[in-house]
Amino acid sequence: MKDQETTKLEFLMMVNDNIIVQRFFNVRDFNPNAKNSFNLYEYLSDFKDGLERELKMKTITYMLDNTYEIMSNPNVLETSNTEGPENFNIFIRSGDTTICHRQFDAKVYPPKIRYTVDIRPHIKSVLSTLTDIFSSRKLTYDYVGVSLKG
Repeated sequence: MKDQETTKLEFLMMVNDNIIVQRFFNVRDFNPNAKNSFNLYEYLSDFKDGLERELKMKTITYMLDNTYEIMSNPNVLETSNTEGPENFNIFIRSGDTTICHRQFDAKVYPPKIRYTVDIRPHIKSVLSTLTDIFSSRKLTYDYVGVSLKG
């Protein structure tokens, strides 16, 4: 059996400079063109959208559970505890090279929500799907007639 080369990639999610999750994963028969595929773009967009939905639902639950406290002390929801913007960042890296980066605003969520993000229940599926995408040779590189190849 032919030895397949493996490439070590990193999945990293942060809120500003604070790491939420960092995992390394190996990809056999790495396809460097996968970074420009519609498959990767679509998967990461869906992941980000799902995470935003989950954070919105947690915000709603938090606000309902703490209605009286919020009504008596609106500063509980104060999101300007830090100067400047706060963003969630999702990176896929190979060594020091960033292959992919997605970012979305963190300040729209109350501090209690944005500082307690837990994606551990999703991480196995995320890494598995990313491994499949980065090792696949059957990827789509066109979107609405526009080539995504670099």
